[in-house]
Amino acid sequence: MLYTLKKWLKELFIYPALKDNDPDYTLYWKERKSASQKPLNSFQKKRADFVVKAIESGSSVIDVGCGDGGILFYINQRKKLGRMIGVDFSKEVLALAKEKGIEILNLDISKVEELNRLPQADYVFLFEVIEHLSNSEEILKWAFKNSKKGVFFSVPNTGFFVHRFRLLFGRFPLQWRVRPSEHLRFWTVRDMAWWLKNQSYKNFKIHLYEGMPILNRLWPSLFGQGIFVEISVDK
Repeated sequence: MLYTLKKWLKELFIYPALKDNDPDYTLYWKERKSASQKPLNSFQKKRADFVVKAIESGSSVIDVGCGDGGILFYINQRKKLGRMIGVDFSKEVLALAKEKGIEILNLDISKVEELNRLPQADYVFLFEVIEHLSNSEEILKWAFKNSKKGVFFSVPNTGFFVHRFRLLFGRFPLQWRVRPSEHLRFWTVRDMAWWLKNQSYKNFKIHLYEGMPILNRLWPSLFGQGIFVEISVDK
């Protein structure tokens, strides 16, 4: 915990080093290839555990922006999924997902016309995806229409106290790793609830996770670092 506190304090005042432009994340995943064999980090595991609690064994799932397939692999070990489809625009990362027994598809996940090539599934995942897209509403609408039972997605919580204090000290909330253009959309918890209601989504649950222990339960909108959303499909 002391290490995390030091990290947060540093993030109040510094910027990560800018790296070369890497629009398809090829270099990013080449660097991550050895790390992909390691267990999920705490954020990934928490997201996966939310899903494990909510879905049924034998479900078909589509993970849009699947990365190396680690989350799908973890869920499958606990729920024995019926069909796993991983979608990403990085061939480098899809090769890692294929090694985990995932059915892969190389698509531009920012374009609905590309996603329309996918079959329907019981559940659609969009983990740490829609904050990278300018057409988030359109992508979420596609996911809702393409799922038979529900949609799960996650975004960073821009209302997290580190981001708030960073803005107080004159710096924009820092939510990118390689370059500032990574994140195009930003939500606090209140923003998320308003955003979903105004798109006529009714059966949704918002969870806050990670962040400052204990305080993230007492005041989740301020001390929870990630937002996880479940939308049930009533068809």
